[in-house]
Amino acid sequence: MIKDLVAVYDSCVADGHLYNMKEADAERATTLLEIAEQDSSTLAETSPIMEKMKNFSLLWSSRYEVIRKLVDGILLLEMIKSDNHQCLYAYLCLKHDEWEIDWETIETMRLLRNAVHYEGKPIKEETWNAFRLKFDIYTTTFISILKDMLKELQPP
Repeated sequence: MIKDLVAVYDSCVADGHLYNMKEADAERATTLLEIAEQDSSTLAETSPIMEKMKNFSLLWSSRYEVIRKLVDGILLLEMIKSDNHQCLYAYLCLKHDEWEIDWETIETMRLLRNAVHYEGKPIKEETWNAFRLKFDIYTTTFISILKDMLKELQPP
């Protein structure tokens, strides 16, 4: 079940899962971007094999991790950290509605990733097919956002 975005955000703040850093960590954000781009490129090459083998759980988890790294990088530049993926996404969706990241979509991605990792629930082919394009769009969007943010930090 997907909880209300504002309620999740408020809970994250109240429980201390979102906290401010003293300064942005551009070096770590850059490294996360590089790793995410490399992982994304590798997944583009290997996804057809995983799909043929019907390994949708590995595809899901791998694609989710790319998105999580990118979101981590973005928030590091905003001087925000969290020990909780849900709180990362709640912050992102609430503070950047101009990016049009759908809370229900990204929260579903997180919940299903957790179901794979912690409950041993596989991802069905229909679910993968329903989300494949969303993973592509979010990955591309977050790469672009993070690159733009890093570019803004570069001296002219």
